[in-house]
Amino acid sequence: MGPHTTANRLAKGGNDLKDKYQEIMEELDYITTHEGFVETCLDLRDSMYFYDKALILAGYASSVEMLMSLAMFWATLEGSDSSDEVFHEIAATIGSLDDRLRASGITMDVAALVETFLQTSGWVLEQRYVVFREMFHAYGQNNYSINDSPDELLHQTQLLVEADNEAAAQLMGRVGAMALRGVEIRPVWFFIARPRLQMWLRGILGAIQNFAAAGQFSFPVDAVEKERQKWRIDARRPVVDLKAFRNLRYPMMPTDTPDILRRGELDDDLLELFNDGPLDAETIDRLVAADQSSKHVLLAILETGELADEDAAGGGWAPANAMRILKRLEYPETVAALLGLLGRLRPGTVLYSHVMTTLVDQADVALEMALAKLKEAELSVEEALALIDFLTQVQPSRVYPALVSLLDKAESWEEKMAVARGLLQTGDTRAIPHLRRLGASMSNSPYGGAVKEFLDVAARQMRTNQRQKRRV
Repeated sequence: MGPHTTANRLAKGGNDLKDKYQEIMEELDYITTHEGFVETCLDLRDSMYFYDKALILAGYASSVEMLMSLAMFWATLEGSDSSDEVFHEIAATIGSLDDRLRASGITMDVAALVETFLQTSGWVLEQRYVVFREMFHAYGQNNYSINDSPDELLHQTQLLVEADNEAAAQLMGRVGAMALRGVEIRPVWFFIARPRLQMWLRGILGAIQNFAAAGQFSFPVDAVEKERQKWRIDARRPVVDLKAFRNLRYPMMPTDTPDILRRGELDDDLLELFNDGPLDAETIDRLVAADQSSKHVLLAILETGELADEDAAGGGWAPANAMRILKRLEYPETVAALLGLLGRLRPGTVLYSHVMTTLVDQADVALEMALAKLKEAELSVEEALALIDFLTQVQPSRVYPALVSLLDKAESWEEKMAVARGLLQTGDTRAIPHLRRLGASMSNSPYGGAVKEFLDVAARQMRTNQRQKRRV
């Protein structure tokens, strides 16, 4: 049974919520077979002015996501038992795409199209399913508030997305439920978000666009109990005709979603952060005046070290621009964000110097934070050395023990040498045994005896300098 037959039946409507999601599940089951994949791709090709394989595959993935979100929505309205059953069924379908889409005896071009999809958009579907599941769980269980700040939740998600995927997905689910209720998401997040978060955001916005574009829905949707009652009372309302979404099958992009993403005056100012250059004074003043409304966006920019790279959005200017505003706002969280950013910057760069100067100016707050951060197990040697560079400028007496502790943590020869140079710069004769031990351990390294000799000479020089100081 093909998608056209199912769509026609769907347009007639069902007698209850279960009819709605069961028939959509039939459509999903068909479209994720080899036959359904080919049919949908051919339909998409025929609707295009020119052939573009990437757009066809994106369109197919968007169609699958649409079916997923519609089935999840109506199953959620039916109740938790139904939603759990449907979510598990969808998970099984999406998780077995490798087997479902492949077929024997097919032409090379079709086989290549299937494999390309599985290696790209197919993986994305699996990742977005997790967020769709959390989104409708949050909506069905009222585990969200439309009064919460989506910026704050996205900020928290950004911090978690690389470390705790499950916790990050749950937070993202709350954002999705809020978006379903009409809460808007700022377009600037597409410039800030790390790849996985951006992928989730695009999936949620695609689902929201489908709901917003359907005349059969009253968007934004009501709270689950009210929405559930509304659909049960009006049983004769037509169900969404799946064919009506054919023009919405393409993936969401931050530049082509003006009706979905918030774009007010503040949002225009926030997007200015990513211009390739410094902010003008008027924009800075407006963002400072916005205060709490821009807080989580600014902190997220500062905490995302990748944005300082020259090939990042805004040419690496975004953190510098955010720092200028945050310096005036004086949030307590800013110092911690600056300490984190410092370790991700290359020493000697203009931004590194600016961050260091700002931290030194706030040494009374930053010192204890830096010492606590040095004890974190996941801290890299490079990040630790940046913090020690800060300690050198504000409290040199703390540098030696920090370096000695770091020496044991260093793994590569390059890291060990970097720590050794730091110990040499302290001029502390207590470092001599550590340096000689390091030199001996490096005798079999690529640096060989030359390194050992250098460290021995440096140790002797440290001792000589110490003796001369005593005479004086």
